Amino acid sequence: MKQIPVADLTPGMVTAEDIVSYDCKVIVPKGIILTENIISRLEGYSIYYVYIENKIAADLSKPMADQSVSACLHDSGEKSVKEKLKESVQFQRFSQEFARCAEHYRNNLMNALYRGEPFRANELVRETLALLYQDEQEVSVFDMLLNMHNADDSIYMHCIDVALISNILSRWLHFSEADQRMATACGLFHDIGKFMLPAGVLQKPGKLTPEEFEIIKTHTSEGFHLLGKYRSIPEPVKNTALMHHEKCDGSGYPYGLKGDEIDNFSKLVTIADIFDAMTSERVYHSAMCPFSVIKYFEDDGIRKYDMKYILTFLENVSNSYLSHRVTLSNGMEGNVIFINHNSYSRPVIRTDNNEILDLQEQYYKSILQLSANQNLSIETII
Repeated sequence: MKQIPVADLTPGMVTAEDIVSYDCKVIVPKGIILTENIISRLEGYSIYYVYIENKIAADLSKPMADQSVSACLHDSGEKSVKEKLKESVQFQRFSQEFARCAEHYRNNLMNALYRGEPFRANELVRETLALLYQDEQEVSVFDMLLNMHNADDSIYMHCIDVALISNILSRWLHFSEADQRMATACGLFHDIGKFMLPAGVLQKPGKLTPEEFEIIKTHTSEGFHLLGKYRSIPEPVKNTALMHHEKCDGSGYPYGLKGDEIDNFSKLVTIADIFDAMTSERVYHSAMCPFSVIKYFEDDGIRKYDMKYILTFLENVSNSYLSHRVTLSNGMEGNVIFINHNSYSRPVIRTDNNEILDLQEQYYKSILQLSANQNLSIETII
């Protein structure tokens, strides 16, 4: 094993240790054969030196006997990552605590609205924050949420999802501990106004009429007024209930606010809200693969979101699926081994036959060849 400057790397070299980013995220796992595309993208992550095996792979087209099986290959006789996760004690415990938290949320809110009892917002925030850890170990929230929900999930569950994602994003953005807690509270109560709307409209399985959509849009002002009844609720939480559908380019609602007119916590929660809604089952749509949602953000126009917030989110959430097993649009399966810094939705995949597929490179080829055959994309995480 030897330490090599990135500038001196050549295709065929094999990583001797995980290559990690400044925030300790694995970019390239140990035992990966470096290609020109992987090497060229390392500089984008400000990586200057890497540890390389003394031996170089003689032929990139042939499988390597000493390739890292745990990171790159899949034994068809073994259970999938999803199956193992769902059977784990950590997942079972998280699911139970999550359901209990959602039930407490429901009971507390209903009692506050219809019985005049106190709204214990701080207690609900504490319970939600407790979901992030088990036995003082941090839970992999994105893996948990990806494998847990179904079309019957309630608004309460969605609010808890958004609170957890908002907390993680606030940490990625290096918010203070106080602001991390505030971001969690903003996510937890962002959709509280929906409880004031007709259930028939909220749960309609088909496409909403223009009139019904106008009703849905009122949940922002309804939530703001509802939270305004409680003096203990901080202003950012109220503002997030009102502004979480505003967009930085003015295309959102209810007021069409732009840029600095939107509360910073609202900008953060907007991203968490969209990601959770699109990756969750709903009566009106199927859950999307996280990489499809990442592509949605890239295609939707990053200018709609706070640039720092959205780029931080896309980089880190895509890195959270590194080494995950996926299916591709052509039916092939493989593992994510590298995240493309310039196109987070199109990572590098190692297939079961040890073929390296750079989805970004394949995309450019499909454009040049005017063909959709090479335009591969990730369909599911398995």
